[in-house]
Amino acid sequence: MFAWPRTALAAGISDQTFQRIIVLFAAVGVGYVITHLAVERLARRFSFAGGIEYIALGIVLGPLLGLLDAELIRDIRPVLLLGAGALGMLAGLELGERGGESRVRGAWAAALSITSFTALVVIALPLSVAWALGYSIDGDHAWTAALLFAGVVALGSDGALIGSLAYTLGAKGPAPAIGIAVANRVRALAVLGFGLLYALINDTTVLDTRPLAGAGLALGIQVGAGVVLGLLFGVVIHRKLDERTLLTVVVGMVFLGGGFAYAMDVSGIFVNFIAGLTFARTSPHADEATRTMRSIKQPFVIALYFFAGLEWVGGQVWVYAMILPFLAVRWVGRYLGGALAARFGGVPANLGPATAAPGGLTLAFVLSIGLVYRQAPGIVDAYGPLVTALVLLELHSVRAVRRWLADTAGIATEVSKSPAG
Repeated sequence: MFAWPRTALAAGISDQTFQRIIVLFAAVGVGYVITHLAVERLARRFSFAGGIEYIALGIVLGPLLGLLDAELIRDIRPVLLLGAGALGMLAGLELGERGGESRVRGAWAAALSITSFTALVVIALPLSVAWALGYSIDGDHAWTAALLFAGVVALGSDGALIGSLAYTLGAKGPAPAIGIAVANRVRALAVLGFGLLYALINDTTVLDTRPLAGAGLALGIQVGAGVVLGLLFGVVIHRKLDERTLLTVVVGMVFLGGGFAYAMDVSGIFVNFIAGLTFARTSPHADEATRTMRSIKQPFVIALYFFAGLEWVGGQVWVYAMILPFLAVRWVGRYLGGALAARFGGVPANLGPATAAPGGLTLAFVLSIGLVYRQAPGIVDAYGPLVTALVLLELHSVRAVRRWLADTAGIATEVSKSPAG
């Protein structure tokens, strides 16, 4: 660490560039300490999840102060590519797990019900209303693509919060395992929807979709690439590896999947998801890879929050008024889907509230949409509101999941005093 300045100067870095890097490190360090300490105090006091401090730090260093200019942000975007791909691969690995909470009766039925009702109220209903009012939903400047992608963001879920709260609060019974299984399946369906839209919609300045044959080809490329990478992953990890070697291989496979997706103009998240799922279903060493990915998940999520701030674009102010209706209809869709599954799907309770947490992968959806489809109508205007909505969901999901656990898993009523929130 202390030898780095001498090495950097010897490599030909100018004094001005070197000084800029030092100032940048200092600003990041000071900003992180201030924001993290301040927000962590609030988090402990009012019981909400973190992440806001990293978005705030990204906004301050990027759009607000300009310490990170557009060129430098482009140079460090591979970190974003790695983070998004890693979370996609982890989603595939967790979906493909053969034991534990992966074997839950009625989990797929509940996930399909929750996803379908959420898509119905967030996507189909607004499009139908817009069409009935005479809005040209297929016009060149229609915001249809923005609404479709917002709908996929609404579908996002993550079961990690259920597991951590259940452990902290001492939840008993099968409810936590069922909730995790359903939330992870909802997440998988959201990734599928994201991959479908990525294959269907072109990144142009007007609303433009590929013909069905072209969309099918793009989807086939994503699936095929993911399967090949997953099988290659299995060939590389053909025996038990030590932790450091396994970590190197896992990160290398994520980079390979993301690089291939970038070169082929397809979704790195979806390609890595298929790769992880393929590896999980074909390799006897999948559990070790899954544990390794889980151990490095949090740094990637932090990086995504930071990039969400760096890439911040405000857009039109009136779109922010849509945040609360967006969250409300998302909740309605999940509740109705969970209620239907509880009545007819063989699950013991309404699992809609268990899928409240959006998770880091959903934030990766928003970042990918904002970067790839920035020129499409409505995307820039929807970016800030969607990130804000995800932050609000993170704040709310801790309480929502805790209440759900209290109702279904035998937690004592004084759970509100728990340090977990």
